[in-house]
Amino acid sequence: MKEFGLTPEQTRILFSYQYYIVQTDIDCETNFQVKPLKIQWLSKWKKSTENFLTSQTPSDQVDQKSVELITNIDCLKDLVHSSILEAGNQLTRYLILLEVTLFKPYYNLGDGDDEQFKNLKIADEVQVISQQKLIAATLNINSDCVDRFQSNYQEAIGGLKGGINPWFILAGSVFVGVLAFFFTPVIVGLLAPILAPGLSGAAAISAVLAALGGGAIAAGGFGMMGGMAVIIAGGSILGAGASVAVGFLFAQSPEIALTQAAKLEVIFKEIIYIQKDIGLAQEIIKEQRQAIRSLEDKLDELMMNKQENQQEIDNLKQAIEYLKKALERNQGLL
Repeated sequence: MKEFGLTPEQTRILFSYQYYIVQTDIDCETNFQVKPLKIQWLSKWKKSTENFLTSQTPSDQVDQKSVELITNIDCLKDLVHSSILEAGNQLTRYLILLEVTLFKPYYNLGDGDDEQFKNLKIADEVQVISQQKLIAATLNINSDCVDRFQSNYQEAIGGLKGGINPWFILAGSVFVGVLAFFFTPVIVGLLAPILAPGLSGAAAISAVLAALGGGAIAAGGFGMMGGMAVIIAGGSILGAGASVAVGFLFAQSPEIALTQAAKLEVIFKEIIYIQKDIGLAQEIIKEQRQAIRSLEDKLDELMMNKQENQQEIDNLKQAIEYLKKALERNQGLL
């Protein structure tokens, strides 16, 4: 759904907010052995993120300033006002705030340096939440929304999981990062060998995101920015086009489907109770049904070689169960 996609500039704003959250945590860090590691992680994360933003822009149109993260909060506020608030797109603001609210830094970035970052954690959760609430204000959203997002997300995870501790399934996992924003280079690392064999770097990012967006725009898909919907507030479980590619991801880890479904439920509640947009809510329900059907088709393909694909079959079955439960819960809110 196009409502769940972000433009390159909106994506840059989201990443800039996340940069600000990490910098806030670094400022609060009092351990002088840990602090340099956090600074190093942020530097690597920033470089990787800016490489991604560069890959979203045609090479003849790349302006270095337009892909750099905005590290000055006042400049960031000005850009938010001109590109988001004046446009009046309320859902975009909620999508960005949800990702900022659930963002947990210091996850694996997919290179040889990850080992030294594995024990890093936020130094002062209260201070980070305080900054998230300030970010909500810059998006013209009530600060109470931060608490509501966190509470609704945890409730959704618990409800979809059936009462099992939602944090247990993610602790110590390579997929810890998916608890927050499922970072694009990680997606590329998992899906590039399948969706873009032989490609690497920016070319692989472009190819994977285009595949997740249902293919190239010229072929009737939504291109790279359509693929961004996969990693924004549960967009990965919407629509048949996205699910064809996402099925590979869910077949590797059903927990990704779980967290994506929980994020979508949080946004769904905002659409129903805050925006009162029943039409959009009904469209989401329709897209969820299409996604489940598409994943069931993928499951049928895997079943054709059951012995070789047993683990992927089991994972995808679990993912589909989560998505069906999520559909039930969202339908119950209408």
